[in-house]
Amino acid sequence: MSCENRINLSVIVTIVGGMFFLRRCLNRLVPQTEGRAIEVIVPYDSTAAEIAELRGEFSQVVFWDMGAVKTDGRPGTQEAAHEMFDRRKAAGLNAAKGEILALLEDYGAPDPDWCDQVIEAHRLPHAVIGGAVEHEGKDNLNWAVYFLDFGRYQLPLPEGPSDYLTDVNVSYKRAALESVRELWAQRYKEVTIHWALARKGLVLWQRPQMVVCQDRGKLSFRHLISERFSWGRLFGCIRTREISLLSRFLYTVFSPGIPLVLFVRTARKVLATGKNCGRFILSLPQFFAMTFFWCFGEFVGYLTGRESSH
Repeated sequence: MSCENRINLSVIVTIVGGMFFLRRCLNRLVPQTEGRAIEVIVPYDSTAAEIAELRGEFSQVVFWDMGAVKTDGRPGTQEAAHEMFDRRKAAGLNAAKGEILALLEDYGAPDPDWCDQVIEAHRLPHAVIGGAVEHEGKDNLNWAVYFLDFGRYQLPLPEGPSDYLTDVNVSYKRAALESVRELWAQRYKEVTIHWALARKGLVLWQRPQMVVCQDRGKLSFRHLISERFSWGRLFGCIRTREISLLSRFLYTVFSPGIPLVLFVRTARKVLATGKNCGRFILSLPQFFAMTFFWCFGEFVGYLTGRESSH
């Protein structure tokens, strides 16, 4: 690629919530890219019927057509939905031309300086750099989901090495990601990729200046408990492939303690920062309900080693 056509940063935005959230995300992201060597890629498949109306609004964005995509999971299930998200991320990474590859999800709108912060972060030697996640939702259910999924990434956040980075706000140097291409060419799973890179001696670096703001809008409790079970099972299944038989046995036996571990970890973070304490207390009933279903799913994942029952 010539210097004139070189892309410095590729941002892949994954459709998870739908067109309303995608529009919100792009409205905050696209103005940061104007006149710069930054590309924005939105992978979509045949199920994203409303994508055409966004093409006219965001002519700078590359809407990457994946066509009809067959999932291993049964259509309509949480397993199939999560698999589709993984495949969209993989398609975007395969299409990207940038020296830095970054991932967002449509639920997370980036701060106005997010692109600058990603580029600045990659002046550091670290191959994988993830950021913070703040919250813009309103009701207790929304807050419970936020604390469960992203409580550990809430500001204030120390800068430095981290065991975990969230795939809703993460970036890679191309060479590092290419070194594990076989792990994401078809489906992107951040846990598998990050653990593989860590085994290569690469540092996962947390950078609080890179901020996205999460909002999942109006949520259904019934939908969420199904989602929690499915995602917990997926995580447990992925972990069984990375650990010894003894460790798998221990994780299975002690998995009923996961809700307490998640509560203590989140409460410690909230109390240490003194931020959103009231919101955390009010959302505790929903928080514990969802941690229970996550725990049950993770237990099943350890026990069966399968992502789904189908």
